[in-house]
Amino acid sequence: MESEKEISSVVRGKRCALLVDTGAIRANARYIKEKTGKMLIAVVKANAYGHGLEQTVNALCGTADLFAVATADEALRAAALGAKAWVMSPLSKGETAALKGTGVAVTVEDENGAKTAAEYGLPVHVAVDTGMRRYGVDWRDVGKLLRICDVEGLRTQGIFTHFSCADGQDLSSVREQEKRFENAVDVLGKRRFEYIHCAASAAALRTSPYGNAVRAGLALYGVLPDFCTAPLKEVSRLYARVISTKILEDGDAVGYGAAYTARGKKRIAVIGAGYGDGFPYAMKKCGSVFINGFVCPVVGNVCMDCAFVDVTNARVKEGDLALVFGGEGETSFRAAARKTGEIPYSLMTGIGGRVQRVYV
Repeated sequence: MESEKEISSVVRGKRCALLVDTGAIRANARYIKEKTGKMLIAVVKANAYGHGLEQTVNALCGTADLFAVATADEALRAAALGAKAWVMSPLSKGETAALKGTGVAVTVEDENGAKTAAEYGLPVHVAVDTGMRRYGVDWRDVGKLLRICDVEGLRTQGIFTHFSCADGQDLSSVREQEKRFENAVDVLGKRRFEYIHCAASAAALRTSPYGNAVRAGLALYGVLPDFCTAPLKEVSRLYARVISTKILEDGDAVGYGAAYTARGKKRIAVIGAGYGDGFPYAMKKCGSVFINGFVCPVVGNVCMDCAFVDVTNARVKEGDLALVFGGEGETSFRAAARKTGEIPYSLMTGIGGRVQRVYV
């Protein structure tokens, strides 16, 4: 769906809406699988990076080989759809118990976690710390890795690590971490594991990673990591309705703290997206939105439920749609993140729950 007329027909009347192209999610997933030649672990944690966990899982059935989440609650939501799921973060015993009977795989980094998983009949992915220092067994502690894998009744579905600098220009640390991981897997034996994975989006697109699977999060939603080139498409756009327009005379102030004062006669529009919806407060200094093809700068302080934009030189009326984030060029999540000092991840996952998701 490309034309503004078509977009308006599905978003019109909503104060603020995230338009999500599930076909683009599928296309991105297929490209990643074809490029890497490996199984795809689709990362759908944080409500599929804000795009809707259920809708994303449904869109990728038959394409993704495994779905990765971060919490037990997310795992239960994925499992309810019949999806094969894995929890990327270590869980407490109570959280693990809640997954009994679901077949969801959990992450383990010590013998206690492995014994708990075995007790509740859950498969595991063994976390190996090769330098991220977040989760996992130190790659040099082969004895501990062996003790975990040899826990009675344990089903070792996967083994993984995570690179700390895969989106940096220098890939030397990635290669070192990959070598450490490969050494650990060789000691344990590859045949123990259905999924062997170390590469998230950046490494998957920039290298030929070790293992038989890759994890795609950011790239799945069409946002390229730094130093990556690929024909991916951003899958969502955040729109806000123009609630009203007002004329400011010279010297009139706008919003909280009277942070903007008109110099000469100005026309402003109030749009229905504020920081409560995921429109960053930092946009007050550097932000802009697109309305009917016009670039409209943000003026004044961003409110919880709305923001002000200068439409003096634009053809704008009440009810029009403002494109806040998404698409290509200056409206992309990547470009907006650079302006505000954020990262694309935080912009996407920060889109509020009250923002209506519209799927096409």
